[in-house]
Amino acid sequence: MRSYPFFIVTTVFIFAALLLWVAITRYNDFVLHQTIVSQQLSNGVANQVALVINDKKRLVNLFANEQAGLLKFLASNPDSDEIHSHIEKRLRQYFPDYFVYTLADQNGAPYFEDFDGNMNEMCKADIIEYLHTGQNLPRIHPSPNAYHFDIMGSLPTLAGRNILLVSFHANTLTHLLANSQSPDHTLMLVMPGKQSLIEVTAQGARNKLDRLNYMMTETELSHVLSRKAVPGTNWEVVDLANPNLIPNYKNKLILQSLMIFIPFLLFSSITWYLFLRAWHLRRKAETARDEFLSTVSHELRTPLTAIHGSLGLVANGITGQISARSAELVNIAVKNSQRLILLVNDLLDMRKLESGKMNFDMKLINLVNVVRHAIDENRTLLQQHHTRCELITDKNQVVVYADQNRITQVMTNLLSNATKYGPENEPIEVRIDVRNGMVRVSVFDKGEVIPVEFRSHLFEKFTQLDSSDSRSSGGSGLGLSIVKAIIEAQGGKVGFTSYRDVGTTFYFELPLDPSGSAPAST
Repeated sequence: MRSYPFFIVTTVFIFAALLLWVAITRYNDFVLHQTIVSQQLSNGVANQVALVINDKKRLVNLFANEQAGLLKFLASNPDSDEIHSHIEKRLRQYFPDYFVYTLADQNGAPYFEDFDGNMNEMCKADIIEYLHTGQNLPRIHPSPNAYHFDIMGSLPTLAGRNILLVSFHANTLTHLLANSQSPDHTLMLVMPGKQSLIEVTAQGARNKLDRLNYMMTETELSHVLSRKAVPGTNWEVVDLANPNLIPNYKNKLILQSLMIFIPFLLFSSITWYLFLRAWHLRRKAETARDEFLSTVSHELRTPLTAIHGSLGLVANGITGQISARSAELVNIAVKNSQRLILLVNDLLDMRKLESGKMNFDMKLINLVNVVRHAIDENRTLLQQHHTRCELITDKNQVVVYADQNRITQVMTNLLSNATKYGPENEPIEVRIDVRNGMVRVSVFDKGEVIPVEFRSHLFEKFTQLDSSDSRSSGGSGLGLSIVKAIIEAQGGKVGFTSYRDVGTTFYFELPLDPSGSAPAST
């Protein structure tokens, strides 16, 4: 009973730990899955943006080479509307989505000004950077008309080279982000830095966002799942998880776990309540039974002792001579009253053992002498069953720390058991062996083998091999259970072996006294 609450609590704890482990595993798997999806999205978009930019760089250089004559003529006549018209027409053939263009000399100075304000200082700075480093790393340029990015190509001249700059709307990149973005992920092109500058989103360039500051906020940065640099540009593709994506999944896991755990906890509580109720009812019944047995045993002992004593006096002729037939009946009554007294004593002993009220007079004893004395005390019983007992040992003294009277009681029960189930005219063997710091006392008879299905119940209370009303051997069925309880209370153990055509051996073991001192008395 004491272990059952621990079992229930342990089971609930293990179940809760298992649920927690499953939830954490699912949560980590979900985060990992979303991270992998994010990385795939970022890589895919970065590659698409890089392809678009590289393709436009290739086409701008191709246009510069194929239209070199016309562009050189424009450099000589920058104010010619006719030349501008020709170039714009041919640019539309190459780039239907281009925004504006310009042509700059070898020093980066434009040959003509953009009077509509479409060109700005950032465009001029990109031209200078391209002249000095040869790198064309696009970035988004703000403009009153349209946010755009620049692609440049070189045009060799006798004096050096001219720079052709073609600008494109940021919406060219917007479509790539919009087509790749999923509901739970937000894709952005950003300029990396301490606080990444937003360049393009799936809604358009950053000016399409309803915000004052185009730098990514701390909250946005905390939701970044992946970053991927776009080769050949100043940009990174950043993927942000929906702010509610992971918290919502965590809440879903918590709810699912509670929906599993609460019914389990309720079931465990109901089971515990029913078990506790059944246990209390059982304890109440056992207490009532024990009290009844104790009361009956005590009430029976005194009159039975008086009856047995009186019958003994009559049987021995103390009260006068009786007829042979009367003597036979009185002897039967004496034997049966003795059996009743033994039954009552067994009931009282079992009651004391179960309640822990049996006292043990523990001291050093010579077990050999105690066993020999127990055999002598049971000579009459052995003679009644037409058998004898042989003690086999090579020891004269085996010192143990035990209760002499209780060991004698154990031997009496084992010898009684052997005489009941052993054949007549076959000796009972009692052996005393010492091994590994233990002494074993074995009682062997050549009776029938104990059935296999009965062996696990052999030391239980009120258990007898023959429990029928017509059994030949009397007894309470408590003898072996009393033997087991007495020996285990003194730190020993009991057991048995039973083999067909050989016989049955019951034994008990006790630890030897480590000091090896002689007992004070035997």
